Amino acid sequence: MSKLRMGVIGAGLWGNNHAHTFNVLPETELAGVCDLDEGRALKMKESFGAELAFTDYEKLINSDSIDAVSVATPDFTHTPIVLAALKADKHVLSEKPLATTVKEAEEIAEAAAKSKGKLMVDFHNRVNPILAQVRDMIQNGEIGLARHGSARLSNTTYVPFEMLSWAKKSSALWFLGSHLVDVLRFILADEVERVYAVARSGTLAKGGVDTKDFHSSILEFSKGTVVTMENSWILSKDNPSLVDFKIEFVGEKGQVQADPTHNGGLRRIVDGGLRYNDYIGISPTGETRIGGFVLESIARFVDSVVRGAPLLADAGDGLANTRILAAIEESVATGKAVTVG
Repeated sequence: MSKLRMGVIGAGLWGNNHAHTFNVLPETELAGVCDLDEGRALKMKESFGAELAFTDYEKLINSDSIDAVSVATPDFTHTPIVLAALKADKHVLSEKPLATTVKEAEEIAEAAAKSKGKLMVDFHNRVNPILAQVRDMIQNGEIGLARHGSARLSNTTYVPFEMLSWAKKSSALWFLGSHLVDVLRFILADEVERVYAVARSGTLAKGGVDTKDFHSSILEFSKGTVVTMENSWILSKDNPSLVDFKIEFVGEKGQVQADPTHNGGLRRIVDGGLRYNDYIGISPTGETRIGGFVLESIARFVDSVVRGAPLLADAGDGLANTRILAAIEESVATGKAVTVG
């Protein structure tokens, strides 16, 4: 059986996760890589043993040596790359969010419906073991109907100031809220009908990153659940983890609380103070296996293409996600509640 020949577009942190996964799974081979920075593209090519390296994503997509592509570029750059790949009938794995405007997300969804290629959005928290258990508890009725909840996914200032060179072109809402909105839809198996949100600026702008400091949102779901959601990029760097992730639901018969931020069984104290290490997101494995939900999500894309397994999240999920985030932005701009869709 021939292997699925993968091309990875974007040679940053997450692109390297994709490259590693495709380099390890027995069903795939990393055939090509692409990055605007030729040096980064060549470094990834050499690190993972890819045959081809490009600086033009269209050349990678149109190469006869590529069967499918993964898009691991910044939030706001996905649309033209995904559309080009779907037009070429290539299978596509896109990082979240699928697009940063509703019009673009609709265009992608239409192209996905016409393409011979499959499109999956990498909402990897759908296979986060903690959150998968929360979904099971909710869907099995263990707390009855979820009446209200709170959800927080935020970063320390390290992310916008030091980790992301393109932070000013995004925000905590698009970078983090895209994950959180999908997790809430996934756990509740429900759709957001209306949102109300506020945001503030100032702290990041003073440091040279002109984007919103945080968004605070209220999401009303069709079955009646109301969730307050926070996405911030101004948490102190003194936090033990650069991610702060918490979810709680209060139901008719009980409550469920989740803290996927870290696992307290492993702690280290260094010059910066207390730090937590992640040992669920990526875990050690043998040479022909991957471990952890972050890489498992990427492998689910391969399962779908090679074995016909259901997509973890499809174009419809990506479109719904973008509609909700766009409605939150509209609510911030108008000061009014906004109906989604």
